[in-house]
Amino acid sequence: MAQQQLETSTVGSVLSKRGKVTAIRPGETMRILKRGDAIYADDTVSTVRGATLQLRMLDRNIVMLRGGSSFKVGQYKPDAQVAEIKRFDYAGGELRPSRKGLSF
Repeated sequence: MAQQQLETSTVGSVLSKRGKVTAIRPGETMRILKRGDAIYADDTVSTVRGATLQLRMLDRNIVMLRGGSSFKVGQYKPDAQVAEIKRFDYAGGELRPSRKGLSF
């Protein structure tokens, strides 16, 4: 039951995107993402060549991907007290660095 709840937990959303961006979870069909769509704990998000993507995670971190990248959200725990928790697996491609800091 806990594993099933983890798999359907929303951990972020699509902030912006350009080009074709998809997400897939184990046992589910692939879905094409648009701005505002939810990202779930076991999603693997992929961008095609030339596409870009920005995800806003629940902890307000922003993940930026360039084209030809895959990003798997793994053990996302927004309320975790441990500073070195593994939150994702980077499958490949190029992460795009953020040039702006977030203000809270």
